[in-house]
Amino acid sequence: MRICLLPLKVQVRNPMFNRHRFQERLESLQPLKPDLVCLPECAFTGYLYTEEDFRRFAEPIPGPTVEAMAGLARRHRTWLCFGLLEQTAEGVYSAAVLLDRRGVLRHRHRKNVEQPPFQRGSEATTVESEFGRLGILICGDLFDEGVVARLGRPHLLVVPMARSFDGTSPNRVRWEQEERQVYLKAARRVGCLTLLVNSLEDTVDDAAFGGALVVNARGELLAESPHGSDEVLVYDPESTVS
Repeated sequence: MRICLLPLKVQVRNPMFNRHRFQERLESLQPLKPDLVCLPECAFTGYLYTEEDFRRFAEPIPGPTVEAMAGLARRHRTWLCFGLLEQTAEGVYSAAVLLDRRGVLRHRHRKNVEQPPFQRGSEATTVESEFGRLGILICGDLFDEGVVARLGRPHLLVVPMARSFDGTSPNRVRWEQEERQVYLKAARRVGCLTLLVNSLEDTVDDAAFGGALVVNARGELLAESPHGSDEVLVYDPESTVS
């Protein structure tokens, strides 16, 4: 199993540009033959949270973005996991989906720990995959004991994120001295191989700070890409390249 975590750098509110950027990055990864490619929360829009942005950018699942990504999954014969704004009859969720190598939608998770005007998901489930029992949590879900308890014990957990610091973000010192340990502790509570991948936004204030982590069931850091970067993190059981 070879995993690629891609903390995609995005132009906020420019999904067409960001999808094209991802397609180019995915093409460049093909010599590695990734089995699973993971992207952040709200991967192609940046993290948006106003009613105006919801009207412009939220879409159903399946919808245009899922269909476009399904085509890439088929073409490159890889599983894809990514976050997006999901439009439903009751409102908008921060959601994430998992597509298999045939582009089939295998799993969807709606973020449980979220604030209005978002809707809040109420479930945390897993799906059987060629990697074992796979779960998805989104950002703050990872730190909520109730959500983690609902998830159970997956073999593999993917956590798309759009995390930023107040004020200066990225902030390498804060990340290394404070924040990283919080994520390792949360992953240890889940008790499985955990993949965290964070958006890198191009905004000036409070931008999501990029980077990616692979953490084992004991909460030990196995691999990391640089804080504040969109460098892909490649992980497999035999070797790690960042």
